[in-house]
Amino acid sequence: MLRFAVPSKGALADDTFRFFESCGLKISRPNPRRYTASIKALPEVEVLLNRVPDIVEKVAEGSIDLGVSGYDLVEELGGESDDLVVVYKDLGFGYCDLVLAVPDHWIDVTSWRDVADLAAEYARSGRQLRIATKFPNLVRQWCHQQGINVFALIDSQGATEAAPSLGYADIIADLTATGTTLRDNHLKMIQGGTILQAQAALIANRRSLRESSQKQRVVQSILELIEARHRAKTYVSLIANVPGADVADVGARVVAHPALAGLQGPTVSPVWSRDGGDGWYAVSLVVDSANILPAIDHLRSIGSSGITVLPVHYVFAERSQSFAALSELMHKS
Repeated sequence: MLRFAVPSKGALADDTFRFFESCGLKISRPNPRRYTASIKALPEVEVLLNRVPDIVEKVAEGSIDLGVSGYDLVEELGGESDDLVVVYKDLGFGYCDLVLAVPDHWIDVTSWRDVADLAAEYARSGRQLRIATKFPNLVRQWCHQQGINVFALIDSQGATEAAPSLGYADIIADLTATGTTLRDNHLKMIQGGTILQAQAALIANRRSLRESSQKQRVVQSILELIEARHRAKTYVSLIANVPGADVADVGARVVAHPALAGLQGPTVSPVWSRDGGDGWYAVSLVVDSANILPAIDHLRSIGSSGITVLPVHYVFAERSQSFAALSELMHKS
């Protein structure tokens, strides 16, 4: 069995369940108090519901094969593990930024350079700039990269945004999606103060996958569906009736506009007219969703009628690029 961990609660859990259902991989949890679930389409998978930080740690150690976590926690907690690999960095939900924020009444502090100057000024007076955060590794690395070398990181496992007003920190580094909570607590983001942009990611333990070809096949199936679903979001399917002398005539007129000719070209087939007439052909093609109106205009220009637009659920490429990348990582020494 491939052990697959997903978040057990919160917005990230809800988004994870919705996402995998949209990929044809519905996670079934018969009892909300149970911490195991299943995917009917993949009976070889055991789904385990965990706290997000625990998912990163368990994948890193190998007790979990595959997991969903925020990329921020992957970077914070998994940096020292050679076996933890990011299989799919941008699943498309759970967006947030790790940012530096300062009290909004600090009118002279508007950029990271101002923070660096402030840290140096504090150092000269014999004190350290105090930064409250749940992400000490990421914040420490970022500060050193910006030349901020004298500071103290304050561990904050509660409401980080309250730290400056409570007096146990000068500034904070915390996650935000909209900035609303920061503003409500009289904090402001600064220019160049984005430490990390993150979203939900799919992670794996390369050692446990390398040791099992069966698990590799399951992961490949999951990645195929994720990629095809993501790729499909940028396409729509058009079906139209076009008059013409024959299939070749209609096909030639459709592909006269190459950008709107579909992925490989249109499918053209005769229409069985209900009035017994002929000379009509059904054209089916898949185009970029940004080109819906130009495609419709082109079809109209060649006499089309009855144009319908349908969503595309999956678009499969010649191979799964993310699984190919994972395969390279698995065999890398």
